[in-house]
Amino acid sequence: MRSVVSTAEDLTQETFLAAVAEMKKGKTVASPIPWILGIAKHKLLDHYRRRKREETRVAGSIEDWTGDEQLADWGSEDRSRERALAALGAVPEAQRAALVLRYLEGMSVPEVARALRKSVRASESLLARGKENFRRSYLEADSG
Repeated sequence: MRSVVSTAEDLTQETFLAAVAEMKKGKTVASPIPWILGIAKHKLLDHYRRRKREETRVAGSIEDWTGDEQLADWGSEDRSRERALAALGAVPEAQRAALVLRYLEGMSVPEVARALRKSVRASESLLARGKENFRRSYLEADSG
């Protein structure tokens, strides 16, 4: 998970890059401070929109991995999100890679197989075992 400082640095950089791009286009700015703050506000709003979309996508993927709608219903609960990330971290590396490629990156099983340099059958096996390991780890974290 990204740190707040890292996110702030990235948003600051995006803000100034956008400002410079506008100035290169010939934009004249009468009040530079409110103008740059406006750009920063829009960059921050974009960041939160992206984050919300990502959380929604990950939540849907968790449901795909586990087959349990309740596991994906984490809404704004940071604890559940952290639990899901911890559960994913507990999955063996090859299985985790297959799960991420398939459910977060949206690759088909044959694409996952090519990316991992494995057969389609081996990739299906990795996905099945990865889903089960994820589910077990996620549920154990809930009871612990």
